[in-house]
Amino acid sequence: MTPALLLLALAAAPGPTSAADVERRRTEVAREILSLGPELRREVVAEDAHALAVRVPPDGLRCAGRTVPRARVERDLRTPGAWLHDALFGGAAPARAGAPRSLAELLRGSSDVAMAVSFAKDPRAGDVGRPCLEFRAKDLAASAAPLCFERRDGRWWLAESLYPCG
Repeated sequence: MTPALLLLALAAAPGPTSAADVERRRTEVAREILSLGPELRREVVAEDAHALAVRVPPDGLRCAGRTVPRARVERDLRTPGAWLHDALFGGAAPARAGAPRSLAELLRGSSDVAMAVSFAKDPRAGDVGRPCLEFRAKDLAASAAPLCFERRDGRWWLAESLYPCG
């Protein structure tokens, strides 16, 4: 490699990301995720399993080193009694004290629901982290894990947050 090409390659290589750059990018990502919130809320309240399933990447959800196929996620969303259905849409299990039975119940039962975006450490997401959306209502505990996302092919897909993968 000639010295001129080497200098050009070094100049084009990504350098360390500054804290200000990370925060700026997190702010941009948070706005994008918050813009998905109203649509996700409508889908959960309507118990629209198909609309949520199409947000799952075609290769499925990562879950503690395994992958849950998209077809299983959709089946679990449609099946009353399945953990995922009950966590998002509700089921026969009693609610914990101070918590709604499901995310849908939280969204239906409170007129004052806030959305918050946090960032989970994830090596695949770089310094910015994996964005996660949580619906919160005053005096109610969250009924489900936050909905976390990853960007692929220009769109936001649900990431490994739907199941308790532990």
